[in-house]
Parts: sequence; C-alpha cells; structure tokens
Amino acid sequence: MQSEIAVKLSENVPRYTSYPTAPHFHSGIDAAIYRGWLETLESGDEISLYLHIPYCDKLCWFCACHTKQTHQYEPVAAYLRSLNAEIVTIAGLVSGKAHVRAIHFGGGSPTILRPDDMVALGAALRDSFDLLPDATVSIEIETNDMDKARLDALAQIGVTRASLGVQDFDP
Repeated sequence: MQSEIAVKLSENVPRYTSYPTAPHFHSGIDAAIYRGWLETLESGDEISLYLHIPYCDKLCWFCACHTKQTHQYEPVAAYLRSLNAEIVTIAGLVSGKAHVRAIHFGGGSPTILRPDDMVALGAALRDSFDLLPDATVSIEIETNDMDKARLDALAQIGVTRASLGVQDFDP
C-alpha cells in the first residue's frame, strides 16, 4: 500500500449513507424547491425510489441509521398511511415522465412491516409509478423479522435483491 493512501484512510470523515448527505438538508429546502427539482425531469428519464421505514423492534449496537424502536405496530401503520399519501403526491408530479429503474426499501428495518402491508406498499408503487420491467427492487432485511409469510410478501412485490449485515448473525 502506498503511504499517502494509508495516511488518507486514517482521517476521520463523516459517515456516508446517501447523497445528498445529511448536512445538506436544512429548513431552506422546502416543498416548492423539491417540486422544482421534480419538474426538471424529462420524458424518458429514469429514477430510483428510496422508501425509508424508520422503525425497528430492537436497536442494534452497530446501527447509525435514522431509526426508532417500537414494540407497537400503530406508529408503523400511521407512518405507512403518510408514506402512501406521499407516493400518490410524488407520482402525480413525475407521472408520464420518469420511469423507475430501482426501488430500495431501507431503514430502520423494512421487514418490520406486516406481510399484508408490504404487499399493499408494493402494489401502491406499481399502481402509481411506471416501473421498468427489469427494475431492481431491493430491501434491507433484519434476519430476526423473517418468516415464510414475509419471504412470500417480498417475492410477491418483486424483490430482486436483499441485503443484510453480517453483524446480524452475531447473537
């Protein structure tokens, strides 16, 4: 390894999870600005959708994601109602222009969703957006949430890729 690379890799840097990164979000970015960004999409553009499910039934020691622990399902159900409303709003702004190349469910733990809610969310996305036939649908999985019903729900909504951390295997 070259010494200048080793020096560079030893620097403390912010955790990178997405772009724009968290410090770029501020109160000056309002609905009008966001709508303006969406209006710049042109016919045939391809987009990716990220759906954040910010709930977990337990907080993992290694996680730095924006999440909240809950042992009750009502906060999750209330969040899904708001998420479905946002899906309709955003789809109305990009309908007829953008094609969805990828969908990613992240969190938190998206697999906290009940199987019927996951299927309904997948249907809402397919009903609202123009998904390309070969669109990638990926999800972050919490292994302790998984059972046959959830696996069946993920298959039903077309999940093509799942990710999980190796930390999940350490009891």
